[in-house]
Amino acid sequence: MLPMRLADGVYKVDGVRAANVYLVATDDGLLLVDTGMPGNAKLIVAFIESVGRRAADLRYIVLTHCDIDHIGSVAALKELTGAKVAIHELDGPILAGEQRPQKGGLAMAAFHRLLRPRTVAPDLLLKNGDTIGGLQVIHVPGHTAGSIVLRREDGVVFSGDALLSDKHGQVRWPAPRLALDRVQALASAERIKALPMKLLCPGHGAPVYM
Repeated sequence: MLPMRLADGVYKVDGVRAANVYLVATDDGLLLVDTGMPGNAKLIVAFIESVGRRAADLRYIVLTHCDIDHIGSVAALKELTGAKVAIHELDGPILAGEQRPQKGGLAMAAFHRLLRPRTVAPDLLLKNGDTIGGLQVIHVPGHTAGSIVLRREDGVVFSGDALLSDKHGQVRWPAPRLALDRVQALASAERIKALPMKLLCPGHGAPVYM
């Protein structure tokens, strides 16, 4: 099967468990958006090779937020590729293992202990307005404190869990029960929906052409 090319230089990585993972060609190599659950690293490297690139071409792994289904394979991928890991400064301490997940209480903490995601010290701590790999960082708190959206100049938007879609490509709001702050999460979703965009690449659900 041919790789799923969504737009110029943008691919959805096939076969990843849980959250969507996207590969983006940049001026100086490749950038990965999120990593899925633990156990996806070799599959992602194989996908990189399937589009004619090498693991060493991966320059950045950008995490839209700190939930385990998005950060689960980042440690292994960093080892396999040498890529720099970037996350918003408010979610960085959770990725590094310096702070427990802020939402979900004891249940979320138990889930993390069960799956044992490896911690990683971020190489880059992002803020609203930063640019990485040609993508603009937009801070959209609510789902987590440090949730971000990445927007390319041509209107491709990677929204993590801050704005989602269903399997048919219909945009849907994030579930309030999964948010750290429900009011913030809904306000952030409204902000994302108002962005000039031609393609929404959500953390869950099908890509949406606007």
